[in-house]
Amino acid sequence: MKILLFTHKSDIDGMGNVVLAKLAFEEVDYVLCETFLLQQEIAKYYDTGDIYSYDKIFVTDLWLEEPTLSKVANDEQLQGKFFVFDHHKSALEGAFDKYPFTTIKISDEKGLCCGTSLFYEYLIDQQYIDSNNQRIYTFSELTRKYDTWEWKTRYQEEMPHELTLLFDSVGCEGYIKLMLEKLSNPTDGDFEFNTLEKMLIDNKIRLVQEKLSNYATKVYYDEIMGLKAGIVFINYEYRNDLAEYFRQHHFDMDFVMMISFDYGTISYRNIKDSVNVRLIAEAMGGKGHDKAASSPLSQNQKEEFIRIAINKSK
Repeated sequence: MKILLFTHKSDIDGMGNVVLAKLAFEEVDYVLCETFLLQQEIAKYYDTGDIYSYDKIFVTDLWLEEPTLSKVANDEQLQGKFFVFDHHKSALEGAFDKYPFTTIKISDEKGLCCGTSLFYEYLIDQQYIDSNNQRIYTFSELTRKYDTWEWKTRYQEEMPHELTLLFDSVGCEGYIKLMLEKLSNPTDGDFEFNTLEKMLIDNKIRLVQEKLSNYATKVYYDEIMGLKAGIVFINYEYRNDLAEYFRQHHFDMDFVMMISFDYGTISYRNIKDSVNVRLIAEAMGGKGHDKAASSPLSQNQKEEFIRIAINKSK
């Protein structure tokens, strides 16, 4: 069976779907992309006609919008083999779940959902993956706990965080390869990190702490939509850890706005629980969750932020 997968490029939730697809199917082509480029990436496969050469097409951890949704719904050749699995509230509010091929779910009996957990449930239900494989289940749960932040708010469990530190250490392709090796082994035994993986995680922890301390000295403040924003220029991979650092150290801000030139995005995280950063991101042309959202970094914004960064460095 030949599979095409579109998934989020920036975190272990997006990568988790690639790992699951490769465990479930013989031939998998995948496209790692940002949310804001999804329609464009799918259009490339439409324009060449390549989209019709696949037995199943999956979109995971990304919200699919109009007019692509209607285009798929009215395409007889794609009916029955196109599936969307997403967990973003913006997708629900946009009524992107009105089609039979879209599964958009915020929470279930386990807690908050993520793309990987929804895709895992589908693969189990369709018997593409063995439901008795404890390692794969644990991998899905660790991914869900980190992506929803329940590792911190509900379980106080470090392993989900360590999994994302491993991802940050080895990158997208390295992470996919490591997880496939780990999960393709015999199913007995727990999901554990080996000696090399533990070393990579420990090294990354030290590096992250150094980076966070440095970033914290370079915050400037502004009022945005009546709220006090902490604004900082960072490498994209540190966005979640830096927000948590600001919370733990009680920085005087309502939310943090993190500009990442390396990914071309602006990430928003609430520091005060009452702040809904999704609304701020939407005002900037983005989307996301109430506590974590993002928007694309336009060329005009990039030029303006570069001028600000240069002036701050003087």
